[in-house]
Amino acid sequence: MKKRLLFILLLMAGTLPMVWGQARPYLPKSGAKKKPGTSTGSGRNAPKPPPVYAPIIIQKGSSDEDGPPPLVVNKIKLKKPILVYYEEPAPGKVVQQLIMSEENLPLLKTNDLEHLMQRREVFVDGLGNLALPGSDMAKFRLLGTSIVAEDNRRPAGDGRCFYSRLKVPSSGFLYVVRESAEEYRHFVKGPQKKGALLDFQVNGLPGIDSVRAAYTLRKTDSAERGAGSGETIR
Repeated sequence: MKKRLLFILLLMAGTLPMVWGQARPYLPKSGAKKKPGTSTGSGRNAPKPPPVYAPIIIQKGSSDEDGPPPLVVNKIKLKKPILVYYEEPAPGKVVQQLIMSEENLPLLKTNDLEHLMQRREVFVDGLGNLALPGSDMAKFRLLGTSIVAEDNRRPAGDGRCFYSRLKVPSSGFLYVVRESAEEYRHFVKGPQKKGALLDFQVNGLPGIDSVRAAYTLRKTDSAERGAGSGETIR
């Protein structure tokens, strides 16, 4: 009888670990690697936010209320930038040189000049000869983008305007300066096929007080230095 009880106890002792192993739930190791692409957090696969270009400099104006407004210079990058030779529909004779992406040419069919100038996708070709803040003013200047426009002019699709593609620098950046509209509102179509004249009796931007003028950064050679600001020909 004692031998039989001893045999039963030994048999139970041998089967208990097996029962425990079957009843214990599976617990994954804390260091187990997750499959790629299964993360829902802000990991490497999360989309990157679009780039934001902050102002290069904000030059404070005079403390006098009648002094010049603050000068803000930004840099932008346009997809396939072009120079548009805008002409007002007849009988108007106002002309303007606009900067935009080639994909925005359909805007010319649905907007007059005043509304084009108010759109964030449209800029005006700068007239100034400016120093880029923080650069060597004797070697680098901000000039109108027309100096890097191709000679070939293509129809813009609205029946009046033409455009040329811009050969922008390798960086692809253009520089934008907020300026008074006073220097840009008096351009009219000249007697020649290409070009414009100034007519101070004409106000081509009656509802516009300021414009966003686009410039390209140009490195001047030694012959150009010390020759003054020069003259911008449109």
